[in-house]
Amino acid sequence: MDARKQALLKFVIEEYIATAEPVGSSFVTKKGDFDVSAATVRNEMRDLEDEGFLTHPHTSAGRTPTEKGYQYYVDTIMEVVSLNKNIEKAIDEAVAAGSDARDKVKQVAKFAAEHLSCSIIVAFSETSVYYTGISHLFAQPEFRDSAYTVHISKIFDHCEERLGEMYSLIPEGETEVLIGEGNPFGSSCGLVGTRVGDTLFTVLAPMRMDYAKAVALLKYIHSTK
Repeated sequence: MDARKQALLKFVIEEYIATAEPVGSSFVTKKGDFDVSAATVRNEMRDLEDEGFLTHPHTSAGRTPTEKGYQYYVDTIMEVVSLNKNIEKAIDEAVAAGSDARDKVKQVAKFAAEHLSCSIIVAFSETSVYYTGISHLFAQPEFRDSAYTVHISKIFDHCEERLGEMYSLIPEGETEVLIGEGNPFGSSCGLVGTRVGDTLFTVLAPMRMDYAKAVALLKYIHSTK
């Protein structure tokens, strides 16, 4: 993919992550920093759709990312920046508020769920699971669809069954992004996870997740071990 298409795909994905609204070529032409004609933008967005990176919802003139688009974005063009000092301080305070090692992780999980508007699933082993932030998760626009809500709800009923696979996919000391079919918790959502020893700390959200923000947060959380 050439640099202009990469920049266009990045703009569309990040705008959709921020707004949950399909992104049209006219919006890209007006708001994006692309020194090309509207016709060129339309053609290149059509090419990105033909190549499987974007899709075209039936009820909208705009486009949304596909699983392939998100995966390419995460693997190739996503920019992860450092957290600002206020967020780092809030995490440090959450750690300090915990009464013991396990409670410290729970306090950080509660902060992360609120900050990312996602659910956090923590496994202290393959048989000990804690989760928080379900209300933040279900406040996302995707959950206006009751069928989607029921589908994602089932993840929390059966997450223990997937933990063995999660431990194998997220090595000690690494931060991994698992999207769609690559996510053992469910193909209709995204996950960012990190592991310290036997403790697995994961962010679960719709596929429309701010992956850069989640990765930055988990990298800092991992550094506080």
